[in-house]
Amino acid sequence: MNKKDYIDAINEIEVSNELKNKTLEKIKEKRKYKRIYAISTAMIILVLAISIAIPINYNKNKVTPIEIVEENNGLPKIESFENLYNILNKNTDENYKAKQEELILEDSIDSTQNESIQSNNSKEEQYNDYSNTNVQVQGVDEADIVKTDGEYIYYLSLNKVVIVNSSDSKNLKVTSEIKFEEKNFYPNELFIAENKLIVIGTTGIYNKYFTVDMAYPTDTQEFTIAKVYNIENKNIPKLEREIQIEGSYISSRMIQDNIYVISNKYLYTYLFRNNKLENLNEEEYKPKYKDTAVGEEMKSIDYQDIYYFPESDDTSYLNIAVFSVNNNEPANIESYLGAGEQVYSSQNNLYITKTKYEYKDSKTSGYYDNYDVNTYIYKFALDKTNVIYKNVGSVPGEVLNQFSMDEKDGCFRIATTDRDNWNDETSKNNLYILNENLEKVGEIENLAKGEKIYSVRFMGNRAYMVTFKETDPLFVIDLSNVTTPKVLGELKIPGYSNYLHPYDDTHIIGFGENTKVDEYGNTISDGMKMALFDVSDPNNPQELYSVNIGGSGTYSEILYNHKALLFSKEKNLIAFPISISEDGESYHSKLRFQGTIVYELSLDKGFNLKGKIAHMQVKNGYEDYDYTKEVERIIYINDSLYTLSKSLIKSTNMNTMEEEDFVEIKTED
Repeated sequence: MNKKDYIDAINEIEVSNELKNKTLEKIKEKRKYKRIYAISTAMIILVLAISIAIPINYNKNKVTPIEIVEENNGLPKIESFENLYNILNKNTDENYKAKQEELILEDSIDSTQNESIQSNNSKEEQYNDYSNTNVQVQGVDEADIVKTDGEYIYYLSLNKVVIVNSSDSKNLKVTSEIKFEEKNFYPNELFIAENKLIVIGTTGIYNKYFTVDMAYPTDTQEFTIAKVYNIENKNIPKLEREIQIEGSYISSRMIQDNIYVISNKYLYTYLFRNNKLENLNEEEYKPKYKDTAVGEEMKSIDYQDIYYFPESDDTSYLNIAVFSVNNNEPANIESYLGAGEQVYSSQNNLYITKTKYEYKDSKTSGYYDNYDVNTYIYKFALDKTNVIYKNVGSVPGEVLNQFSMDEKDGCFRIATTDRDNWNDETSKNNLYILNENLEKVGEIENLAKGEKIYSVRFMGNRAYMVTFKETDPLFVIDLSNVTTPKVLGELKIPGYSNYLHPYDDTHIIGFGENTKVDEYGNTISDGMKMALFDVSDPNNPQELYSVNIGGSGTYSEILYNHKALLFSKEKNLIAFPISISEDGESYHSKLRFQGTIVYELSLDKGFNLKGKIAHMQVKNGYEDYDYTKEVERIIYINDSLYTLSKSLIKSTNMNTMEEEDFVEIKTED
């Protein structure tokens, strides 16, 4: 709930300051949206104005509450287009200036359970020995550009899916390709589930543009689409079903045979600020969807079926589609006014966050140095194809990514970076523990002042947090007592880790960058770094081994995408795509290698470079670079490594590092 909304509503009512303060505290504590009848007429107006927060038709002379039906654990619904119009107008008027300042000034942090160590070979014991996508939570699959079932490889190359028979690593064959009829369909990721292949992508129609408000398109329709193929016959994949929900793709998860797809539909508020209600077509502002299991017709979600987050000032629909891949039951489509950003999912609950910039003082609203930055967390229970809203909570600061969040024993843990007045020098880092109702029960605040979080990993009753400014402090945090979490130890080393991956219960691998100070006193990147941290003594964490890779300009997708990592403790294997550069003259780096780098890792010997696998020969730096041969992923099946680029898939013997075979992929049709 926006603090300024409280202030606006209260200041229009003549009541005592004591009564104002008591009412505010009551609303903050309970966050319930219930009507109160057994009070005075003035208090009825006051409480209603506060409890529905943003949906107020406000002018200088009066406050008129919009009637909203309260359902689903106290979550109200929009109910009508008039309500939506008033909500968006209020949000837009009060936040328009803030949004512009945010775009100009903000240098923000980049937009089950971990008790069992994650590796991407969880199905080894059940089927052939092959790798799976490196996921955050065991039992919760994440979509990626490549999947394998141990016999076939399913790879998303440019705008098609290539199915490769890998049963013989020395005789790779393209079995078939899935091409998409729609010219404007852009596939993003895919899942496999037994004999089903699910491709998730987006499609958009862009017609008109205007020059006001940063040239947003006025009649753009973007849809997130899940295409379900029957691949029982790998030679002839058959499209069986298509689910479309309006909005851009945020994320997805698969739990057992149920897929959860999340999209964000932006509403162009310029039209609401500059048009009267009667001049707008209300049908255009209903979120659209289609499920071919029901019919080919595009349908709309009525306003009385759209939920609303009262504390949110966002002007977007959060749309969630859930369906089973093993039946043709209608997909469950839910829509909420209030967009999402980061997504974390356990096997039982889905958490979606939204960063909100809230006025500290109504008298100076609109000034960029007068904000509190908070993260709102929306919790949804998952019950097969049902998504049930449960609660909302908030904590100070912003989250980095999905690894900043975790759930254990009914508690939600979250790490954030906060700062004052948009000043990085005032940044501080926090960790909060919330109960099942998303109420704070424990916290650690003000860690590493002047720095910000670069990576977090929750493992059982511990959290490991890396912050950075000039050195890399690794904090070991004890979470065994949820009400009193505490820092046990801290290690300061040069550089920083962007991603932390469990090796075992007492060791963590860090992937990040080296740093150095240039002649102007600036801290700059100096190549990649991989390190093994020993946290067996949590009070005294140690860097057990480390290896430096390349110089300035060296880059790997693993620095921002955990799915790029191939790790198997059992196979003593670490591999990831990388572009290795060396320093050149005048700060220009020169490309020396592009492909996959493969290491062995053991506790007694540390990192050992096993070999490199390239799809292109680099002799003249970036002059030799070919984006279609840039290795994007590496997987293993039995004793073979498979490296994948848009135009080539190569198999390599894992033991000898000798090439076995390759198959080319056509990049032009």
